[in-house]
Amino acid sequence: MMLRFALAFAVLPSAVMAQADPPLSASDFEAFVQGRTFDTHDQTGRYGVETFLPGRRAIWRDAEQCLEGTWRPQGDQICFDYQGDPTPYCWTYHDRGDWLMAWLDGDRGTDPILLYPADEVVTCEGYFGV
Repeated sequence: MMLRFALAFAVLPSAVMAQADPPLSASDFEAFVQGRTFDTHDQTGRYGVETFLPGRRAIWRDAEQCLEGTWRPQGDQICFDYQGDPTPYCWTYHDRGDWLMAWLDGDRGTDPILLYPADEVVTCEGYFGV
């Protein structure tokens, strides 16, 4: 998986890559994720999993929390609003075939996250955290 992460970075300068790689629109994002679950990875490995439900709803789970929320478009970003968390999390998502790459606040100067399809369905039922 780390090799896959390393290969995800093109040798193109980020400004050129940004022009050649526009973010997914809200409708394209919705078509890609609805009814699916994705493992979320950063440069250190898998750190969470998210299931995308109809009605632009999502359930996020990691070792510390399980959150239900919604997502909405905001400009070229997809923003997540989770119950109990006042901070929206906004990302630009980019299609990589069968997986997605995303940058927080659309900032390509930071490390992206990678979303790979997963078989499980996330719920918060019975979740106790670690």
